[in-house]
Amino acid sequence: MKLYFTLLLALISSALYAQQDTTVKKVHKMHATYFKNAVAATAALGFIDNNRQNYTLPAGFSKGGISGFIPFFAKIEYGLTNNISLGATFCYDAFVYNNLQNYTGNNGPFTRYRTNNTRILNGGLTAYYHFSKVLHNKQIDPFIGAGLSLNNIRYHAYPQGDSTTIKIDHNVTPYFKAGARYYVTDQFSIFGDAGYDKQAIITLGFSCRFFTNRRL
Repeated sequence: MKLYFTLLLALISSALYAQQDTTVKKVHKMHATYFKNAVAATAALGFIDNNRQNYTLPAGFSKGGISGFIPFFAKIEYGLTNNISLGATFCYDAFVYNNLQNYTGNNGPFTRYRTNNTRILNGGLTAYYHFSKVLHNKQIDPFIGAGLSLNNIRYHAYPQGDSTTIKIDHNVTPYFKAGARYYVTDQFSIFGDAGYDKQAIITLGFSCRFFTNRRL
């Protein structure tokens, strides 16, 4: 009887030892904020639009209010080295210049309202330098960027002389910005930057990171 009791106790002890503890949670280690071969997609909105604020009108026209949506930005970045990434940037901006045109008729001066629907498509290439290795923080990724952007601008009623016309303009503008990402999870981060690219001085949004070379 004593032998049977000893064998039963040994079997129970073995079963309890082999059973895994399902209550213990695995600790997830975050990747570094930036590393080589990583891909990040960003969507953001722009604020303080230079296209809307700084423009000129010919004689006979005066500025009215501006209506429309704020610029939308999208960006794809690829990590070339442990500190440098290359990004393809895109922007769509659509708004209305509500101009005033002054006339002088038989009964004296009068004003006619002109609406100039404007659409801007922007695309460019930018190189970024990341300072995350200096901070040794796996949640904050500060960076600076420089590049060039090509703008395609279409005006539906561009003031010219004493009338308006459809006008399409192409120009190249420089891109200089500094910003940071704050990673809420290993994949998703809050994004913000500030500087000059003619589309917006400040952009705020979020990023999603995809790993093509997973390493801690």
